[in-house]
Amino acid sequence: MTEVELLSRHALRSYSLFVLYFLLTQGPMSGYEIAQLIKERSHGQFKATAGNVYPHLHKLKEAGDVRAGEPIGGREKIVYEITEQGKRTLREGALEKRPLVKGLLTIIDDILERTAPSSTP
Repeated sequence: MTEVELLSRHALRSYSLFVLYFLLTQGPMSGYEIAQLIKERSHGQFKATAGNVYPHLHKLKEAGDVRAGEPIGGREKIVYEITEQGKRTLREGALEKRPLVKGLLTIIDDILERTAPSSTP
């Protein structure tokens, strides 16, 4: 697997975790609404659009992690909600990411400690 494929796979899992997290914490919503939340909460670090959120929603739906409601409104808006299985998937994903995040925080703390201005006048 190439580095690009590895990064893409990592981003896919992170994206799916964002989708599940926002469905859990914010309640049922459309792919467009999820994309807006991802962009807003990541301060633009994740370039979320409805066009790249919907494929994740479809995969999560196929896996049984989300459920799609009936289309509503003139534009046939579909609202998604997390399932009990999706909650378990989210928990497992968070546990899987935890060592990576903890390691990164350790490195950041070390950098901050090593680069702190000296307090000696």
